Amino acid sequence: MSDYATLLKKLRADIKNLNLKRHKLKEHQKSMLDFIEGRKSSSQYVLNGQIFQLTRGNEEFGFEHILKQHYQDDSNGKLTPREILNIWMLLERGSKVSDFEQSHKGNIAYKLFKEHNKIQIRLMLINFKDKMIYRILTYYSDRENEETGDLS
Repeated sequence: MSDYATLLKKLRADIKNLNLKRHKLKEHQKSMLDFIEGRKSSSQYVLNGQIFQLTRGNEEFGFEHILKQHYQDDSNGKLTPREILNIWMLLERGSKVSDFEQSHKGNIAYKLFKEHNKIQIRLMLINFKDKMIYRILTYYSDRENEETGDLS
């Protein structure tokens, strides 16, 4: 496994290669970009008065876990740079997973399906409540390889 600093450097370079115009980004994308670039120690999103927060975390949860488990080239549940930048889109456009569908009771999951080249990609965002804030546990796709497209 690569270490967090190496993966973060790779993600920063990959996002830079997207040639995004900061003034055209949505607020949730700017929040993630500020977090990825190290300008902020977390990225937050507010939905219906509830605060969702992504922090560095560690190997078990949070951004470090996401990068180490789901951003490497050989990762299970591989994410693209654009999907990471759009993590909060799952709360806006996704649907809440029922307790029946959720394997770890007590966590809250959101899923979003996207069809790309007739292949359906499912993205999952899992969080847990810590006092008054919902903290991101993990984020991944069911993509098996790079050929299945990107949720943009």
